[in-house]
Amino acid sequence: MFTVSSDPDRNRLYITLSGYLEGPERQEVTKAVMAEAAKLAPGFDVITDITGLHATNKDGLKDFLRAKSALKLRGAGHTIRVTRIPLSRIQLQRITEEAGYQQDHADSLEEADRMLDALRADRRVRADIGS
Repeated sequence: MFTVSSDPDRNRLYITLSGYLEGPERQEVTKAVMAEAAKLAPGFDVITDITGLHATNKDGLKDFLRAKSALKLRGAGHTIRVTRIPLSRIQLQRITEEAGYQQDHADSLEEADRMLDALRADRRVRADIGS
């Protein structure tokens, strides 16, 4: 099961993954993620909620790695992962590292939003100082 949405005002992509995602569903997730990412400006932030996601097999890891790499190529900025299941957290941490970008962790979607809002405010302050 999954949901994917975007918030163009915040330039943020939200991905929620849960249960056991089989091959066809992983492909659907990737398509939905790319479609929503296309609605956002380069530098968009990503929150991935995997609190209900169960560990996957090697094919699943490869699919997630392709999706993460595609997001990076599309211009993803900061990413935060919301997670509670240790094995899923470890697997997706490996994928993130292989895709070549860093991802922070949060305990809830609300915490992740607050973290990204604070980062955005900090970027604005730095941009104002640099002007």
